[in-house]
Amino acid sequence: MIKIYLLSDDLVLIGRWMKLINYETNIVENLEDLQDIMNSILIVNSSVCKDISPKFINDFIKNANQILVLDNTPNLINAKRFLSFGVQGYGNTLMTTSYLNSAIETISNDYIWLIPQITTQLLKDITNKSDSKIDEEKLFQNLTKTEKKIAILLKNAYTNINISDELNISINTVKTHIKHIYEKLNVKDRLSFASLFSK
Repeated sequence: MIKIYLLSDDLVLIGRWMKLINYETNIVENLEDLQDIMNSILIVNSSVCKDISPKFINDFIKNANQILVLDNTPNLINAKRFLSFGVQGYGNTLMTTSYLNSAIETISNDYIWLIPQITTQLLKDITNKSDSKIDEEKLFQNLTKTEKKIAILLKNAYTNINISDELNISINTVKTHIKHIYEKLNVKDRLSFASLFSK
């Protein structure tokens, strides 16, 4: 059972999250209340994070906890900063039920979760900064023809919808191919996939 704790300086926002989250939630009123929490997910809005030190985040994560930071206006700079502190998720404070619960499930399985716009920007940033050109043909040698096409589109920061449109295949087919690509390349998600090109 996933344990969720909510921390925000906006009570309306907490009320909204409680309605959208498919799991039992607990409200935390101050940082001191988090010291004894273990094996849980903390959902916190970014305005509260300015009061949280990187050391506190590190200590909280050491207790087998994960953190999802939600921002009123998500941006790549904040995403990178929070990820560098060890935060496992970053999204929009007003994101939909499906995104919010997807983030919780993804984080609870020890993966990183980012809203699609930030993921796309981060992928472009990673692949554009790559100084050494990796041999795509060698990297993709175990992929099928369709998987190679999708892998190249993924590398170029295409979203699942963009890939679906480009190759005229369904979203579910795209997801299945991506799953197989990740398995064959021994990566967990788009960030670890993108990191293959920055080595």
